[in-house]
Amino acid sequence: MTLITLAFSSEGAETLYLKILECLTLRKAKRLNQTLLEAEPVELPSVLRKLSDQQRIATWTLLSEVNPSLAANLLDHLSDPELLWLISQLSESSTIVLFQYLHSADRRLLLNELPSDLQKQLRQALPSTWKDEERAALKYPQDSAGGICKSEVLKLAADATIDSLSAILSAEEHNLDRLEWRYVYLHDNEGSYLGGLKIRDVLLLARGTSLWEYIDTTVPVISPDTDLNTIKSTLDTTLHPVIPIVDEQGFQMGIVGFKHLNEALYQRSKQQMLEQSGVFGGDESRAMPILKRNLRRLTFLLPSVALSYAAISIIAIYEPIIEQIAVLAAVLPLVANLSGAAGNQSVAVSIRELSMGQISAKDLLYVVAKEIPIGAINGMLIGGVLALLTLFTLGGEHSGLPLVVAIAYTLSSTLAVVIGGTLPLLLKRLNFDPAMLSSPMLTTLTDAISFFSVLYLAHAFLL
Repeated sequence: MTLITLAFSSEGAETLYLKILECLTLRKAKRLNQTLLEAEPVELPSVLRKLSDQQRIATWTLLSEVNPSLAANLLDHLSDPELLWLISQLSESSTIVLFQYLHSADRRLLLNELPSDLQKQLRQALPSTWKDEERAALKYPQDSAGGICKSEVLKLAADATIDSLSAILSAEEHNLDRLEWRYVYLHDNEGSYLGGLKIRDVLLLARGTSLWEYIDTTVPVISPDTDLNTIKSTLDTTLHPVIPIVDEQGFQMGIVGFKHLNEALYQRSKQQMLEQSGVFGGDESRAMPILKRNLRRLTFLLPSVALSYAAISIIAIYEPIIEQIAVLAAVLPLVANLSGAAGNQSVAVSIRELSMGQISAKDLLYVVAKEIPIGAINGMLIGGVLALLTLFTLGGEHSGLPLVVAIAYTLSSTLAVVIGGTLPLLLKRLNFDPAMLSSPMLTTLTDAISFFSVLYLAHAFLL
């Protein structure tokens, strides 16, 4: 029993938790299913997170026996690492049953991340209706149309009629919560995409009417390797909520809409935020094993040790100056921290503009031209404030110290915003991840520049 646990969000959540534990203890699958069906949706996330590892395994094992659809839907409350861990711990039979009811994006996650032996078994368990579509989508990265597409779409032959559409809607009624049912797409005998049409526009037509006659020619098409920014531009300029994804051979592997795009953009933004904060390897949860969390964080901390040591080596070179002007020891971290803050602002803007496609790795001179005025003006303003503070608090013995601090900060701030603005572009050009490397490299460079500026100017003007 753990001494430190998460608090319940409400009394109802605590009651629900106790009911679930009772069902698990008695191995009552049907009672567990009914308990979860009657639960308030707002209480489920905190309750499921409260369950221990073994309790989670037991919960999804029992649910997969009586209501695999509900079990699959509840997996949405788990993060990707938690989902992967849970699936890897379930029995083969439970995993295969759940796999049938997952959304196509979650199935692709499992097929890309799970051990190879389990992947082979799951590939055999792909839903027969969309097996070809999902296998085709696996070839594309997660930041492309093919990687985020929804494969569960309605496909009919070119000679399909209203009767054909009604029949398939009735047959797929149990899948409507996962199926893209607003559109139906026609394909020729070779499986090549011909066009799409809105279901609501044709359902009231007479029986026997050919769907081919009502294909909507305004439905756009995108290729599976289209990037997220281009997808957004296409969706913004069309009246259709979803867009079919068709490869070079004319095979439609699914659709993409604002829901799938927004989820992908959110995941990308979250990943960038984690990497900028020094957390690598995807989502991190405090429910994850301690060793795994330690290794992820050390990936950032260990290189930072080497970079920080390189920066402070400049202080060692100018140590005699600090011995003569001891007050410089208080000034150095002040200038370095403020310069680093200015540089991080530029990093954030560049990473955002890169992710949105507003700039490319070739726009170095453009970024430099835009950042220099910002760094110089803010550097002089903040430098003036630092000069006054230094004058009133530290400048008694060395009257020129405030001026040295002001000039040093103006120089280091200007260079910091230029480096911060261009560093992500340079890393992007070298095929490195800007979000992962920009922050530690910027910190090292701004510290080194700040230390050197203060100590060199102090040596030149105060001694």
